[in-house]
Amino acid sequence: MSPCSVTNYRTVLPTGCPTNLLYFYSISFLITTSSLVYSLPATSSALNVSDYVLRNVFENQDQCYKDSFVYVKDVDAGKSKLFTTYPTTKECSNRLKLNDLPDKLPTCPPGLVDLEVIPAYVGLSQLSYPYANLNISVTAHSPVDTIAFRLHCLHASDGSDVYCSDLKDMYINGVKEWPCRAIQLSAKVQYPARFSYACFRLTSYSVYAINATVLPQKCRVTTIVTAPRFEELYPDMLVDPSISKKEIATKDPFWAPMIAVDFSDENAIWIRLGKAPRAECDTINVNVYKEHDDDSEKVNFVAALSVKCPETSIKWENQKAGKYLLSAYVPIRGCKFICEPNARGCTQCFRTHLNLVIHETRASLTWLTAQKIKDYGLQIFIAIVSILSIGCVVVIVAVIVFLYKKRQEANRVQEIRLSDFVKTMLVYADDSELHTNCVKHLVDNLRHCSTVEPIFDLEKLITAEQVVPSRWLIEQLSTLQKFIIVISDCAVRILDSEASETHHLVQSRPFSDLFGPAMDIIIGDATRRPEEARKKYAIVRFEISPEVPANLAILRLPTFILPKDFSRLTAFLHSLDYGETFNITSNISKCRLDDWALAIYRTSMFTRDNPNWIDTRWKPKDEQDVMNLKRETPVTFTYSNEEDRIAASKKFNLIPPKESSEVEEVEEGEISQKNEASAPDDETAFLIKPPALDDISDSDEDEEEDQGSNTLVAL
Repeated sequence: MSPCSVTNYRTVLPTGCPTNLLYFYSISFLITTSSLVYSLPATSSALNVSDYVLRNVFENQDQCYKDSFVYVKDVDAGKSKLFTTYPTTKECSNRLKLNDLPDKLPTCPPGLVDLEVIPAYVGLSQLSYPYANLNISVTAHSPVDTIAFRLHCLHASDGSDVYCSDLKDMYINGVKEWPCRAIQLSAKVQYPARFSYACFRLTSYSVYAINATVLPQKCRVTTIVTAPRFEELYPDMLVDPSISKKEIATKDPFWAPMIAVDFSDENAIWIRLGKAPRAECDTINVNVYKEHDDDSEKVNFVAALSVKCPETSIKWENQKAGKYLLSAYVPIRGCKFICEPNARGCTQCFRTHLNLVIHETRASLTWLTAQKIKDYGLQIFIAIVSILSIGCVVVIVAVIVFLYKKRQEANRVQEIRLSDFVKTMLVYADDSELHTNCVKHLVDNLRHCSTVEPIFDLEKLITAEQVVPSRWLIEQLSTLQKFIIVISDCAVRILDSEASETHHLVQSRPFSDLFGPAMDIIIGDATRRPEEARKKYAIVRFEISPEVPANLAILRLPTFILPKDFSRLTAFLHSLDYGETFNITSNISKCRLDDWALAIYRTSMFTRDNPNWIDTRWKPKDEQDVMNLKRETPVTFTYSNEEDRIAASKKFNLIPPKESSEVEEVEEGEISQKNEASAPDDETAFLIKPPALDDISDSDEDEEEDQGSNTLVAL
């Protein structure tokens, strides 16, 4: 056969001729040579076209190899030993034995080789009746040295199969050798390359295993094949060349496919179905059954697989190891896979059966996991419940131990002696006298029970010295490290920016309320340094006080409810841990707590009995400030004797004028006696309380009656 023979360019037939590939190479060659001609300079030598043209050099007089092809470059086509075939079983076996191959080889990796097995019809001749052969083709897509395949007979229905019989021709040197063919390729071969052999006889109902071995990779691909009765695979109408395709389509004869099972995929099995070239179909169906492990006569239906013609391959995924039965059929003219015994008008399709043994489970990891859960669902459920139960017990024990340790730590008493006095300023609004009294209790308890030196405006601003409130406030805010912000009804109103634009807190003391200016500075500082602010500022509210407003709560400053959180407030002021996990106690007496609670109760009763009391303190800015005191207008009171004068000084928190040394001694003795008798802590604070208008008019009438009495002036 000539290398340039027309047979190298023929159309692809069912036997697998590679004309498409050659056509691709021809087009590629034309494009490449054209581009090279235009890109080379004029002085360039002529291009050697033979370096780029591929030629099929496979030549063999045996028509069994007619579908094989081996391509090399045209420049190498004339060289010898481009390939070597081993046309007999003896030669093929000897070639394989040189590599000392084990009985079991690994599966070849995907993309290295493809194994294809299809039926080939051989017509009537003078020597034999029509019969079928197996056309076995191995296509290599990557460089290999040797391709060999063997035909193993696994099962035969009778003695007519020569490969399954025990003939002397099957033995070589006393060893039974299965039919084998091989080809060895040189390094100059271009890929893909195909080695095909179409002369192994296909006997009906026999089961064959075709093993293709590849060297030097030492790997193998396997296909198991069986065929139905010859008349079912090749009906006369399909193989008679005198019958037209139109007549075949009209009569639509029944036929059954050949089954080839490909094991080259590690996670699945490919079922390939062979048929006559002129056989027509819509779909080919394959039913899969699995035998019981303990009873081979019982089978379970596993899956119904289907492929649309002209496709002939079905991917069967996720199989467990075991024995299976595959039944393939073609639903032609409404035929059924099986007909009931008494069914009328039912036609049973031709079928092909293959008993298959899968030694290892071939499935994806997801399917294996789901199958394990399905097979061992009860055991897995019990294991999960047991693990969860053990986990719950461990968690419960851990929680109990943790809580026990926390309780032990809480019960462990650690006495901390507070030796350093902490200067702390109280920032509050002047709601009412009752509310101020609650604040006084806080000041007193901080001083006597918390080792705190409270900075209280009533003690610092109303004194004999002239103190400017605004300068005093700035000095405290810039020097002190701890501040207590007292939340009250008026404090909430002052912190409300919209309400503060139109209303203000009516002044009831000789100096303006300092809560608003102080909070402006504090909020600005807390906004700039939030972490430091949470160690510097504390918010307190009495149990009857409103909640912390949102514009102050957003700063997340420590908040304490008094008097129950007094101990934690003390810990905060001394920079100690004050969290909820600590059980902090202080040495405040029950008597002090009762007095404090009583003051808070009185405030709550006043608020309940006077629901509109805040209207007298929170008024529009355009209204006259009737409670504002003017220092430049003295108020004069006249008293007739010493006792009335002393009583008046106590009423208005004033010290009477010194008239003689005796009076001084008497007054000092009285004051010292009162201090020893637990005088109030705030007697050193001089609160100027303005008299009512009626009292002033009564006092003026008394002055007219008694002109010789002494006079006290409140500035």
